[in-house]
Amino acid sequence: MLSSIKSVLIGLTEEGLDEPSTALAYGLSLARQAGAHATIQASSLKVTVGSIFLSTMALDLVAAHNRHLKQLADSLAERALGEAGAAGVTCTVETPQLGYSELVESFLAQARVHDLTVLNAEALTVKAERGIIEALLFQSGRPMLVVPPGVEAFRSKRILIAWDASAQAARAVNDAMGLLQSAEAVEVVAVGTEKQLAHMVPGAELAPHLARHGVNVSVKNLTVEPSGIAGTLRDQCMLFEADLLVMGAFHHSLVREWVLGGVTQSLLKESKVPLFMSY
Repeated sequence: MLSSIKSVLIGLTEEGLDEPSTALAYGLSLARQAGAHATIQASSLKVTVGSIFLSTMALDLVAAHNRHLKQLADSLAERALGEAGAAGVTCTVETPQLGYSELVESFLAQARVHDLTVLNAEALTVKAERGIIEALLFQSGRPMLVVPPGVEAFRSKRILIAWDASAQAARAVNDAMGLLQSAEAVEVVAVGTEKQLAHMVPGAELAPHLARHGVNVSVKNLTVEPSGIAGTLRDQCMLFEADLLVMGAFHHSLVREWVLGGVTQSLLKESKVPLFMSY
């Protein structure tokens, strides 16, 4: 049930890119419906320079850039306070300006003491928020909701579950149980080749478990389309009119850097519905 959510962290990172943000409105909508406290972290990325040979002019430019980002973050925080008040949501607002590593650690520390983190989906591959999404998924121990552009109201009447019987998918389903119980309809979707699906029904073992928890559940197995697993899931979200996609996150290690798996990365870039993700 939504009432199981007591604290929501809404993460906003100001990088001066003038991009639309829906995480704030979506997160406040969720907090209002759940009766939860919201912590809004409106951070700005501090640019640091390590060379002692930079000119005074260059150092002044960096300092001016940092001041500008801090002002933008402060303005965002002020707007967030106003929107939270208008929505009737009790909230706390923080506006740290930190270097990248410290910024990630700050978000991790906050996420670990909240039920759920709400972040904006990222279309660009090189951004601070992209690294924050990866860090929170793999290191916070908490679920997150990643919100695409244009989705400002939280809804969970119709939920799609991407199921492959993995530990990550099982964790996501467990973390989302309260939302699944309050949904009007939940569809478990497994995507595979014709050969794979001929020998197993991946969602069949999950459906009775969910039904015992009072979830109105159905199961559908889909043959993977030419657009791949991510494209198949996107299409099914549209057909099912899903408000939310629940899924486990995947990664692989490459030169000591955490890199999101292909399906996860594709959905983060192109999903039209919010992603409820756990690892």
